[in-house]
Amino acid sequence: MPRVCNVTGKKTEVGMNVSHSMRHTKRTFLPNLQRLKFHSDILNRDFSLRLSTAGLRTLTKHGGLDAYVMAKPVSRLTPEMAAIKKAIAKKAGSAAEKPAKKPAHKANRSARLVKKVEAKKAAK
Repeated sequence: MPRVCNVTGKKTEVGMNVSHSMRHTKRTFLPNLQRLKFHSDILNRDFSLRLSTAGLRTLTKHGGLDAYVMAKPVSRLTPEMAAIKKAIAKKAGSAAEKPAKKPAHKANRSARLVKKVEAKKAAK
């Protein structure tokens, strides 16, 4: 089984040990992976995931497995996480697949500018 985080995609990297005499020898840097179980409230079952500690923080920040998976597009998820998203979307219906539209961005205007615009409208 490869040493890869299911959330962040962190994996084993290759580098060099450098001694005092500046001799370089190859070494590997392993990610800090933990095997943890996460519960999906929508699917009502547990998933065993191999996460880096950074991936664990990411899931915690998003509010759990379901919230993280539904917030990310499928292209940004690992195949295992994409399968979880597909199962959640199937169970929750088509509403879960479509992300909620964000409100239109309002221009950040100063109070003076707003008064000026309102005065022009009133003058017309």
